Parts: sequence; C-alpha cells; structure tokens
Amino acid sequence: MKMIGSGWRRWFVIALLIGVLFACESVAVHALFTTRFPGGNDFYSRWAGARALLRENRDPYSLEVTAEIQAVKGIDPSKEGKGSFAFPLHVVFLFWPLAYLPYDWAQAIWMVTLQWVVVGVVVGMLSLERWRPSPVGLAGLFFGTLFLYPIARSIMLGQFTLHVTLFLVAALWSLQRGHDGWAGVWLAATSIKPQMVIFIGPWLVLWAIARRRWRLVGGLAAGGVLFLLASLALFPRWPISFLEDVQRYGGVAGGRNPLAVLAGLVWPDGPEAVRYGVAGLLLLGMVWAWWRGRQDEANQNEADQNPPQHRLFYGGARLATYWTIVVSLLVTFQTGTTNQVMLLIPLLAWLRKALERRERWWVLIGVGAGQVALWFLFLSTIKGDWENPVLFLPLPLFCLVVLVGVEITRWRAARHPADSPGSGGT
Repeated sequence: MKMIGSGWRRWFVIALLIGVLFACESVAVHALFTTRFPGGNDFYSRWAGARALLRENRDPYSLEVTAEIQAVKGIDPSKEGKGSFAFPLHVVFLFWPLAYLPYDWAQAIWMVTLQWVVVGVVVGMLSLERWRPSPVGLAGLFFGTLFLYPIARSIMLGQFTLHVTLFLVAALWSLQRGHDGWAGVWLAATSIKPQMVIFIGPWLVLWAIARRRWRLVGGLAAGGVLFLLASLALFPRWPISFLEDVQRYGGVAGGRNPLAVLAGLVWPDGPEAVRYGVAGLLLLGMVWAWWRGRQDEANQNEADQNPPQHRLFYGGARLATYWTIVVSLLVTFQTGTTNQVMLLIPLLAWLRKALERRERWWVLIGVGAGQVALWFLFLSTIKGDWENPVLFLPLPLFCLVVLVGVEITRWRAARHPADSPGSGGT
C-alpha cells in the first residue's frame, strides 16, 4: 500500500508540473503570437462551427455558418463550401471548452495542446519500440520531431492529424500488449478524420478477424457507437448535414494526388494509365503485406528477447502497417502535407534501428540534413499561402525506399539465415 501511495504521489507531481508548464506556455503563445499573428486556419473552421452549435444552437455545416467563416478567412464566397466545418461532429469533443473562449486564446491553447500531442506520440512510440534514450537524446528527439516540416506545419495550421496519429499509436500500443478492446476504441477515435485511416482501419480489422482477436472488433464497434450516440445527442441531424457539407467541400477543396505530382515531374506528357498502373502495383504490394502480416505471431524475430505474451502485434503485422501508411499517402487525394505526420510511426521505429546498427553521428547528420532539406524545399517553392505540391513527395518516397530495403533484407535473411541478421520487421 505504501508503494502504491508513493506511485500516485509521483504521478500527481508529474501531472501538476505538466499542467503548470502547459498554462505558462499557453499564456506565452497568446501574448507573443496569437494576439499578433492570428491564424490556425484549419482549427478556425472547426472552432467557429462548434461555437455556432454550442453557443447559438445553429447547424455548424450550414451555408450560413460557412459564409461567416469565409468572411473571416478571406475566402471567395463564390467557392461554396470552401473553408467549412467539414468534419464528423464528434471532433468537437476534443476541444469543447475552447468554443467558449475568444479565438486568440483558443488558438494559443490549441497550439500548445498540439505540441503536447506530439510529445504523446513520441512517448507512445518509445514505449512501443521499448526504446530508452538518454535524457539528452530524449530532448533531441522531442525537439527534432516538433520541428519536422509536416509536424510544425500541422501545429501552425491547428490540424487534427496529430490527434489521429496519437490515437493510432495508442491502438498499436494496446494491440502489442494484448488490450484488444482498447485498441478498437482508439481505432474508432481516429474517425475524426476518416480519410487518414481509409486503408489502416480495414487492415487492422482484417488482421484482428484473421487472428480471432474479436475484442478489437468489439471495441471498435463500441467506440463507434459511443461517438455516434454522443454526437447525435448534441445535434441529431449532423450526419445528413455532414454529407451535404462534404459534397460541397469536395467540389472546391482542390485535392492533389502525390503520384500525379510525381508523374508530372518525371513524365509530364505521359499517359494517365502509367499513374494508375503504379498506384495499382502499390496497392497490390500493400495487400500482399497484409496477407503476410496476418501470420506475424508465427514469424517472430528470433533475435528479440521479449517474452511471447508481449509480441502480439509484431514483425510482419507491424511492417504491413508501415506499408499501409506509406501507400495511403501516395495513392489518395490530399489537400496538404499534414497527413504525413502518420509517417512518424515508421520513421521513429527505423530511427531506433539505425541508431543501434549504424554509426550514431552519421545517422544524426543524415536526420539533420533531411530536416533542413525539407524546410529549404518549402521556403524555396512556396507561393503566397500555398505550399508547392512537390512537398508531397520527399517523405513518402523516402519511406517507400526504406520499406523496399527492409523487404530485400528480410528476403535475403530467409534465403541465407546463417549469414543475415534478423530484420525485426521494422
């Protein structure tokens, strides 16, 4: 009992320190940034819609509310639907209290919240990978992640992609430890931005069915029903209004396909069939990774010393998840690079492996050079408020190259097990 009490006191002190730091940082961001440089365009649409619903009992998806948002954001009103709420209603539960605050305070608190969400993603990945860096290494990991181009951009825009990534990490962490019901609930939470998990959700569900992990399916259903009922209680008509809003938004959103961007650079006058063929090959590769990943427990890395009960989502299943993330970022239409925050999941796993197997300084120099290169590409190609579509390519293509390299390593290890070290599936 004494040990339990001391543990609670330690966590209370940690929570108190985080709360004080969060409050101080929010005040500083408000004073130095949001009162002088109002922004967070992606957050503003959700905040304004939630405010209209919660304070004025209006439909957040309505053309009237959208027109008010457009006026503030300087959007041409002839582009009907652009800048609208455009999210499933349960996204409101992530920031409900902020709808009652002035926007400069709401934006400041939200930006700080996103920074701490990034910290949560990193901590979750450290636990998932059983990685224990030194204090200096941990600080470098936090700051390096916060300044990674798609992460920093998501924070500045007030994006919800970071929450989706956190929920996905929580789902993978729960699966790895056998908490399948909670994994399903966390997976249901990613539905605040369903286009990000259009392939990941089906893959995890199919894997759970193949492995007879029914609790994940049950948790997913329970979480989905809970979010639906809570949002219906808040605004019963929202599914219909949401579909109407998405239909209007889809006509003016200007989504871009990364493969089309790549084809325009490599073969400007090439036939569209080539792009569709490449997309088809990537999707076939992803499905093949799914097929192999369903047998992950039977193909564990023999070099891993963790007991079997802690290897419930490992090897081929984890690698299939990486394939799914990368392929989803290459073949779907997207309106910006903020969805690439999901690449933190494979990138942090690979960084740990690289630091273990390569010269540490060369790895760190390579990571730093990559960081600088992304920002240089952004600054040298930006036009007004719009990032150049070329930014869609570097990180997903790099991850695709790494995945191919991992597959080659695994193939060689299977052919010559005595001569090849285990790949670990990551």
